[in-house]
Amino acid sequence: MKIEVQHLSCIYNRGTAGEVRALDDISFTIESGSFTGIIGHTGSGKSTLVQHLNGLMKPFSGKVLLGDTDIGASGVHMAEIRRRVGLVFQYPEYQLFEETVAEDIAFGPKNMGLDEQEQEDRVREAMATVGLDYAEFASRSPFELSGGQKRRVAIAGVIAMRPDVLILDEPAAGLDPAAHREMLRMISRFHQERGCTILLVSHNMDDVAEYCGQVLVMDQGKLLYSGTPREVFAHREELEAIGLGLPAGAELLHLMNQRGAEPGGKGALTDAEAAAAVLEWLGKQETC
Repeated sequence: MKIEVQHLSCIYNRGTAGEVRALDDISFTIESGSFTGIIGHTGSGKSTLVQHLNGLMKPFSGKVLLGDTDIGASGVHMAEIRRRVGLVFQYPEYQLFEETVAEDIAFGPKNMGLDEQEQEDRVREAMATVGLDYAEFASRSPFELSGGQKRRVAIAGVIAMRPDVLILDEPAAGLDPAAHREMLRMISRFHQERGCTILLVSHNMDDVAEYCGQVLVMDQGKLLYSGTPREVFAHREELEAIGLGLPAGAELLHLMNQRGAEPGGKGALTDAEAAAAVLEWLGKQETC
């Protein structure tokens, strides 16, 4: 599902002394089936932006088009928009409330009016997608699970509605490194298997570099950059000026070059690319 944002603006506390322009004339396009990262310092407007993409917030001015539908137009059924655009907030596990895992995941499909068999089929499918065994977890209370398992349940509840677009706001925040890696791999597998359009809000530049094909950079309510990870991370000094850095591998190569090691690897972003550049450089040193 394609998303087109046209001259979108949002103002908080309009007409008061505390007026804040949270979004300022933003325009961009996200192609159907793409995996897009949204980065920016805290307060840059990321969360405000994504809440406009499924109609939770209304634009002060501008438009959000979901396919050919202007979601802010009169007569548009917001329940249908929110089914098509699933939004997973940061720490979604705090929103669990049903007695069992299966009931919590089935909440969305139930409210869509689906019959019990279809609800169960979707629960099973969503649990398999997030790596939770149905026989082991379906009848358990979600409040007995680990933090990472609770988050998988919450994400499964959105996946069970089979959205065309899935927006995830810091889905790996607070998880240990192993759970963090598995969470991003799970999202990547879902993207590859379903062809769903993914938007990932993240402070982790390594995740963005590894998984995203497009990156949007937000700063003080404005869209500063939009492009591929290589295009965006080429603006090292500008990103540092707004509190963002490079992926760890790219930063390592930059520091080595600064100190005269010159391993090469220009344009390398991921850990794997940086490791290959360093290994190649070490091999050259041995032959000198």
